[in-house]
Amino acid sequence: MNPQGLTVGIDVGGTFTDVFVQAPDGALLAACKAPSTPPDFAAGLLHGVAAALLQAGRGAEEVTRLIHGTTVATNCILTRSGARLGFLLTEGFRDILPIGLGWRPRMYDLDMDPVEPLFLAPRRRCLGVPERMSVRGQVVVPLDETALLAAAARLVEDEGVEAIVVCYLHAYVNPAHERRTRELLEEHHPGLSVTLSSEVLPRPREYRRLVVSGFDGYVKPIVNRYLEGLATRLREAGVQAPLHVMQSHGGVCGVKNLIERPVGTVLSGLAAGVIGAASLGAKAGFPDLISLDMGGTSADVALIRNGRPLVTNEGSFEHYPLNIPMVEVRTIGAGGSSIAKVDAGDALRVGPDSAGADPGPACYGQGGTQPTVTDASLVLGYLNPETFAGGIVLQPERARSAIDEAVAKPLGMSVEQAALGIHAIVNANMAGALRLISIKRGYDPRDFVLLPFGGAGPLNAGRVAEACGIRRLLVPPAPGVLSAMGLVLAPIRHEASAAYSARANDANSAALASICADLDRQCLARMAVDGVDATETTAECFAEMRYVGQSHQLEVSLGERLTSDAVQDAEARFHAAHEQTYNHRNEAAAVEFVALRATRVRPPPDAELIAEVAVSEASPPAPQTRRLCLAAAEGFQETPVYERAALPPGFRFSGPAILEQPDSTTLVYPGHLASVDPFGNLLIELEQTRR
Repeated sequence: MNPQGLTVGIDVGGTFTDVFVQAPDGALLAACKAPSTPPDFAAGLLHGVAAALLQAGRGAEEVTRLIHGTTVATNCILTRSGARLGFLLTEGFRDILPIGLGWRPRMYDLDMDPVEPLFLAPRRRCLGVPERMSVRGQVVVPLDETALLAAAARLVEDEGVEAIVVCYLHAYVNPAHERRTRELLEEHHPGLSVTLSSEVLPRPREYRRLVVSGFDGYVKPIVNRYLEGLATRLREAGVQAPLHVMQSHGGVCGVKNLIERPVGTVLSGLAAGVIGAASLGAKAGFPDLISLDMGGTSADVALIRNGRPLVTNEGSFEHYPLNIPMVEVRTIGAGGSSIAKVDAGDALRVGPDSAGADPGPACYGQGGTQPTVTDASLVLGYLNPETFAGGIVLQPERARSAIDEAVAKPLGMSVEQAALGIHAIVNANMAGALRLISIKRGYDPRDFVLLPFGGAGPLNAGRVAEACGIRRLLVPPAPGVLSAMGLVLAPIRHEASAAYSARANDANSAALASICADLDRQCLARMAVDGVDATETTAECFAEMRYVGQSHQLEVSLGERLTSDAVQDAEARFHAAHEQTYNHRNEAAAVEFVALRATRVRPPPDAELIAEVAVSEASPPAPQTRRLCLAAAEGFQETPVYERAALPPGFRFSGPAILEQPDSTTLVYPGHLASVDPFGNLLIELEQTRR
């Protein structure tokens, strides 16, 4: 409950900004989409909030909590527009960044671009400092403060850096030299942004630690300026509520905590939808889900097990390792604005290039000339040009012309055949991503329910499910704004981690408990900054473990309170997790700990956002019809079109059919049986389910 006022969730995407307004009693007051406004995304955000409050009939002064899913850090890295960085590294290790992992994804491409983020800083801004810690944290070479200050002066005065990232060898074990470096930098260069690798990623593997710390320093000034500017513009618009921001691991935090480690927002936008899908699915009785978020620019696939999204510490961003806790999401360039083109080999390809929101698909009439998935959907009759999400009036003739010129004529086929081909390819791409997120982790996708959302997800999900053998789909009541709803449902969450290298035979439960207790105190301190009382939170500890000799580890839960059998319990859970993931376990092999992690979570208010509705005996209005093309051989056929809001719980119907609503369009394919459940979800059963 939120007894004081309104809660507003805002998810800013590359094409649309989604806004969700929750009443004090937990009820949904408004959900709407507004076009995003790159590069000034705050303008679209403010417009979306104003439109949603107008729809709800409420004023800005009634908002008491605002949660934001942001792409600022993501776009900063993608567009190479971050701060001018300098690196301070252990003397003799200044080339960690260009050496990287020695990984070549295209072994025989002599012109392959580097997969290391060299844009963070050229070699002249990566300087060595005499100092050295051993792998056990013992001082081998004391910190040379005179040399340090000389290197810092060179970076600041000669290179004009805005921020310095400090990444010393083995600082994750003993951070004393990094902390002293910060003290000296703050004393001699006040106002300079400083990032310590021992605070961002306190774990071994220097290159990975350097990259994550580098990204943190790279985005910090930009994220801070954005949040400060957004807070000012919100106050000017009458919104005085505190601002919380979604993090990559699926929790939110206040701005004061966020600006200390903004790299945690790099995958902020992806996590919100997964949290919303997990909450909605659990409420509807489907705790095991695969979520499919198909928006304007990309499609994001995540696996949810027992009502909880999978969280990984081995994530990545593009080709760059991003070893921070994050909801495990596989992203591909398959969205409504993904561009279709014929390559040099006369093969049709869809994505990853996107028309985005500006100029957008050809049918937007905003200058776009390249055909997209949205153009194909419009040509095939799937979309209503007068009621498209976001209030954009679509122009079918522009869509048809773009597909004809770029795809149909080069391939010698009709426009309809080309549009069907665009859909077939984008659906196959999403099915491939879905298999990877499930089968790669040892799960059979046929054991899960597919929950599609985003503006385009419910339109394409039926074919994706068929390709993967999935038997059921669950389409939320407001699929187009589920990410914004996920922000409202997300908990306040803080995490802390530490390296812990020990074989299970040598580890002891008391040592584990001591380290976890210290990490828990760090989490509680951050909760206090957010104004959260410790009694409102729950705690959990995790251990990363592996068989001795392995290069990859798995994370297992240690529970809230560690017992005297914590080491043995962790070892047993690791064997089980290894068998689940790799279909193999070896209880005779030696196991070792790699790192420990603690979390503190304050659940969201117990709001009935997904309230059960009594089954109605009333008949829904008779559907309208529209000509749709689902197969080239059948051509266009009259198909029922329902207004989704008019369908009562308990209503059942068979495909083909279209369901329209302001934020999205759902296509029920032939052979699929749909019904409205007591929560307003649309449950779609594929034909093989009913055999």
